[in-house]
Amino acid sequence: LKQILDVAEYDGIAGLYLLDLQTSQEIHFIYANKTDYPTRPDLAFTASSIIKIPILVTAYRQIEEPYPEEALNLIAGMIEESGNDPADWLMEQYIDQSVGPLEVTATMEQLGLENTFLAGFFRIGSPLLAVYNTPADARTDLTTDPDPYNHTTVSDIGMLLADLYQCAEFGGGALLAVFPGEITQAECRAMIDTLTRNKTPFLIEAGIPDGTRLAHKHGWVSDVFTGAITTIGDAGIVFTPAGDYVLVIYFSHPTQLVWDPMSKLMGDLSEACLLYTSDAAD
Repeated sequence: LKQILDVAEYDGIAGLYLLDLQTSQEIHFIYANKTDYPTRPDLAFTASSIIKIPILVTAYRQIEEPYPEEALNLIAGMIEESGNDPADWLMEQYIDQSVGPLEVTATMEQLGLENTFLAGFFRIGSPLLAVYNTPADARTDLTTDPDPYNHTTVSDIGMLLADLYQCAEFGGGALLAVFPGEITQAECRAMIDTLTRNKTPFLIEAGIPDGTRLAHKHGWVSDVFTGAITTIGDAGIVFTPAGDYVLVIYFSHPTQLVWDPMSKLMGDLSEACLLYTSDAAD
């Protein structure tokens, strides 16, 4: 995986977390300019639209059957169309009108994901509702200059997706243990089904065969002044005949990430992970 980054002459920061859901074996690295960096504490990235996975989980803690059609429409708009307005409306109407983002953060904290937070709504001009200082933010050796409104790490999102998988597939895991009666196995399956409807022919999806089931959310961050993309991420569960796995990848660059080569690079990493997990299964 690191060789793929080196051959591409990628000069930014890459964070990758791969978890084999059958064996619990993992690959986790932070890599920049052909140098390995510690993964404990993990490195903070601007979560971008990937923070909508924690919003999704928190929303399902609140809504109850029969689910309001409006709530389901907002969830679809937030995940399938990556809409920021639906995300805000979902938090305001079904989580907490004033401090919905902080409730999302609290849900992540209860799950032990201490490096993931949402500190404000998405709409432009929304106030910062809280200031969070996480272990990942305390690092001094490397930084991606993450947005104070939302942070995460590749391992936090990876573990959240693994919890979602354990809940949906086996009726176990942290989500059901921490939130008994608030989240059900059926709801975990509904969340994964929603994430599979996020169809993108690039990033992680570009590295897996057509028709492979992928439950994921992607996102990117653009500089407000130049419009240049500075962060790109994708996080998902890949379902394959050889075994299922979680894959989370973030790229960050202080100046610019050009979409086409970066999308291809992430696709190449995704393909290598697919081959690795297939070989491990054999």
